[in-house]
Amino acid sequence: MRLFEVILIVILLAAAIAQMTKSFPGWSRPLTVLAVLVAFWHVIHEGTHWQMFPVLAGLILLVAWQLIPASRRTSRYAAMRKPVTVAVAVLSIATFGMLLIVPMFSLPKPTGNYPVGTRIVYLKDSSRTEDKAEKPGTPRELMVQIWYPADPSNNHLAAYERLSETIPATSYRSVLWTNSREEAPVATQGGPFPVLLFNHAWGGRRTQDTFLTEDLASHGYVVASIDHTYNASRVVLPGDRVIDDIGGGDAIDPDLHSASEITAVWNRELSTWVADEIFVLNTLQSDDLDEKSPWHGRLDTRRAGALGHSFGGAAAVQLCSVDPRIQSALNMDGWTFGDIRLRAANQPAMFLYGITSSAGQQDSNAVGAEAELDTTDRNEVDASLRQFGGYKVSISNTSHMDFTDHPLVSPWRGWTRPGHISPARIQTIVRAYVLAFFDQTIRGANPSLLQPGTPSSFREVQIEHWNPESKPESTSIAPTKSATPSIHQID
Repeated sequence: MRLFEVILIVILLAAAIAQMTKSFPGWSRPLTVLAVLVAFWHVIHEGTHWQMFPVLAGLILLVAWQLIPASRRTSRYAAMRKPVTVAVAVLSIATFGMLLIVPMFSLPKPTGNYPVGTRIVYLKDSSRTEDKAEKPGTPRELMVQIWYPADPSNNHLAAYERLSETIPATSYRSVLWTNSREEAPVATQGGPFPVLLFNHAWGGRRTQDTFLTEDLASHGYVVASIDHTYNASRVVLPGDRVIDDIGGGDAIDPDLHSASEITAVWNRELSTWVADEIFVLNTLQSDDLDEKSPWHGRLDTRRAGALGHSFGGAAAVQLCSVDPRIQSALNMDGWTFGDIRLRAANQPAMFLYGITSSAGQQDSNAVGAEAELDTTDRNEVDASLRQFGGYKVSISNTSHMDFTDHPLVSPWRGWTRPGHISPARIQTIVRAYVLAFFDQTIRGANPSLLQPGTPSSFREVQIEHWNPESKPESTSIAPTKSATPSIHQID
């Protein structure tokens, strides 16, 4: 909950209670006036949202009651005093409960030295047509959000999502402020900055890992997160054209289709996503050369990397096989398929996996297509690591969606997922390993976190260092014996 939201609820509740007491009845009106002032501040500076509607309704009710002349309140409407007071109190308490269930969560502060800027750009690839569009011959269109190192500015903080990109239940995110400044000037010190391409999960969205993209930008990376149109959960193109996810969940349901059928669907979609990544990287490369572009001379597209969550992680690794500008790729808790064996020896990969204490039982119960996909994935990943080297990082007491902003959405996560590590902890771990990996593979740094034989700073982590054509070297504390990687592609 945000500061003025809490203050408003407390003041209004106090005003309602004062109205019913014999000792402090005179306090009700000044407290109501104060609540009105706080409400105006909240609406203007914080931005209101549906969770606050009950307390605002309660405020209107109390103001209306107090505008009635005192003589009438004590004579004609005396019987209404208690119902009005109870209604205002109930509405205040209801708001508090709604903010607990669906809170205005706070993203963790970036840990790097740069302030963070962000901008949303529309791109049209006229060389490709959109086979899912209603109108034949429609070019491929993308919305891309870029987080980048910025100079200090007083630009407004960016919203987590634009209002048009939300649905009524998530509309509060349009006034949920991030740590990034809208259209802030690109940092003039340091650089040119390496480019990282981020891919969301199947049916995900470009903002789903803002906790990570903001942090990478604060450490001097330009992170371009792509909404893969017709698979992202909701894309708003110019002209208020809304494209909802039509990726086809049934087409990848292991209960309905064979492993080969599912893989065929994934590979078709994978080729589209990889083409999107190449197009975005080409566009940024052109912008770097354009003297009129704000990116002129600030981007290093020759030192690029790719990362993603779930299906997006597969797209990141796949990009290595077709674009030599990609120096490394990182897959967060996703199956990996496509041409993983075609990445080059100078393109290291890291695979982050979540592990739960019950995953062993889940894995043993996997049958049919899901079991076959699990086995194929493990064999392909291990073969690729054996041939080219890289890292496999397993984080205990962590599930698939913990690699996104999702754990921040509800504080009841501890009850629904007992034993899981806290959102702050998992995000600290993910940030640390992702940053260390790209600092090593793109900037040539030597982070201690990735050194063989060095104990991990995180007791929940087991890391395997794979040298080309060798067996892995494991360091850190291993998870419990019953734990096995929890790798799921369907979100």
